[in-house]
Amino acid sequence: MQRYSLLWGVLVTFLVGQNSANSWTSNHNECSNVQHHYVQLDIGHGSLTPAKKIHDASMDVCYNGAQAKNKTSCCNRQMEKKYLQVVQKDFYDVIKMKSAYLKNLISSNASFYQEKFLQLIKLAEASTDFLFSNIYKIPLKDRHGPIGDFFMDLQAYIKRRPVNIQDSVQRFFDAIFPLVFHSNLNDPNLKDYTDEYKECLSQARQAIYPAPFKNFPSKISHHLSKALSTAHKFMEALNLGVEAVNTTEHLLLDTQCTRALTRVKYCSHCDGYIAARPCHNFCLNVMRGCLAYVAELDEQWNKFIDSTEKLATNMRGSHNLTQVMMALDGNISDAIMHAMQNGPRFYSKVIAKCNHPRFLKSKKPGHPEPPVKPTTGRQQVPLHVHLQSFMQQFLASKGFYKSLADSMCQHDMFSTGTSSRRKCWNGEEMKPYTKLVVAGELASQVKSNPEMRVSPGKNTALIMLKDKLAHVTKSIDHKFSLTGMQSDTWVVHIHPSPGDVNQGSGDGGQGDDEDDNNIDGSGSGNGGNFQDDLRRYNGRKKDNNDNTDIFIDEESNVAVTPNQPAVPIVQSAAASSTVSFVFVVTTILSSALWVNG
Repeated sequence: MQRYSLLWGVLVTFLVGQNSANSWTSNHNECSNVQHHYVQLDIGHGSLTPAKKIHDASMDVCYNGAQAKNKTSCCNRQMEKKYLQVVQKDFYDVIKMKSAYLKNLISSNASFYQEKFLQLIKLAEASTDFLFSNIYKIPLKDRHGPIGDFFMDLQAYIKRRPVNIQDSVQRFFDAIFPLVFHSNLNDPNLKDYTDEYKECLSQARQAIYPAPFKNFPSKISHHLSKALSTAHKFMEALNLGVEAVNTTEHLLLDTQCTRALTRVKYCSHCDGYIAARPCHNFCLNVMRGCLAYVAELDEQWNKFIDSTEKLATNMRGSHNLTQVMMALDGNISDAIMHAMQNGPRFYSKVIAKCNHPRFLKSKKPGHPEPPVKPTTGRQQVPLHVHLQSFMQQFLASKGFYKSLADSMCQHDMFSTGTSSRRKCWNGEEMKPYTKLVVAGELASQVKSNPEMRVSPGKNTALIMLKDKLAHVTKSIDHKFSLTGMQSDTWVVHIHPSPGDVNQGSGDGGQGDDEDDNNIDGSGSGNGGNFQDDLRRYNGRKKDNNDNTDIFIDEESNVAVTPNQPAVPIVQSAAASSTVSFVFVVTTILSSALWVNG
């Protein structure tokens, strides 16, 4: 019986030894498996590793060689230096994996919305060009510069370049005034004005009273500025979000952190435990120490997300760029119609400023231009649905910086993934980790972290990032504290209200005898039929409370309204004849008035 017990004991001892082969060397003094693992992980050349356990008095991280004089291991100082290097790569790899989803979410949406905003501007440019060509018959050579320059400014603003929208609008109306004055307030078949006379008209436009375009330029610039500045601020916020993630990914690790990470990840190899996993709480203390300053960003990051949500809310409401851009050509048309209908009232002011028209000696040869055709499109997902989906995901990133350290320890590279696992590496041996887990706040880490010394000093890069987040958050909050979350709901077709105040000369100026209630200009002059024709062209007069969104066709870059088929904006032959007839009548009557006046 004793013989069987002895044999059974030998067998159990043999099996236990076999099972532990993955975490301990095959021979207590040999380091062949450590050498193999060292080479396999491409940490360094196999010649750096000792063949058997040695004592290296210069060891400084995994153990203190100068003090622990009897300590032997499968590591030397050269290996330790390599571990210090490779553990930083491990750390950055994991932090990039942990932030990859958030970074991709923000960067992909930043690209998406910039592209869509630019598409909206290009659509508005195409519609305005169609208006000038097919409705007002302004030649390409004359309209190309003013329209191109104006919409190029709008695109540059979305691309976050310094552009003053109000100045751009005023320059646009200055530039088209000579065209409108020549083509629609005079005989368009006459020779072209001299360049000097055009320049005089452009310079005089804002000083003429009553204002040729009434106060439409000011109203257009006001609503463009609101919508574009909100879109601009939204793009600024998204780009700052990407910068925040990038700053975290490229965080500089200090010496204390790198040493602690090495003890978590590689020092077990020195004792032959190549398959050992660090204890979860050991990992938590180290990661929280390394990322203590990053965790300090969390409160400001959460405020930043809340402010970005305010932007998104207003982009759907009173600062809706889609609706503003889709209404732009109609509002420009209203301004031109006002100038056409009120030409006799400011003609004498033009003559006083620039004298009588001066024409070129010969008519410039014209070149046949291809007809400008409107585009059509199909319904697609509206932008506000994209925006709502993005914000739901973005809001979920609240707490990202506070939880980053703990999430790092959920990755297989650094932790067992559980705090209850009994057989784990505690930094010194394969035993449970018994030290206190310290809270992630910087003050607690500086005071009590048992694994590393957390310096109370300042991290310049993170301080700058925190200041940027605070600045953008403050500017967004200030913007909407002034305008209000529901500030003056955008009326798709801009019209002055009956209570508009006369502003004297310039865009806001209008005569005392002008009927403010006659906002469509159909009560006087001969523009009534033409205005009806323009309304059919615009096709989007809306009630003040209409929140209809515009869809962007992904394939043809065309904006259409929901629940309605996309209809090409094409004038019939009858409408074209009506326009031509109105031009002739307007010219004759205007000329008669000027002569008699």
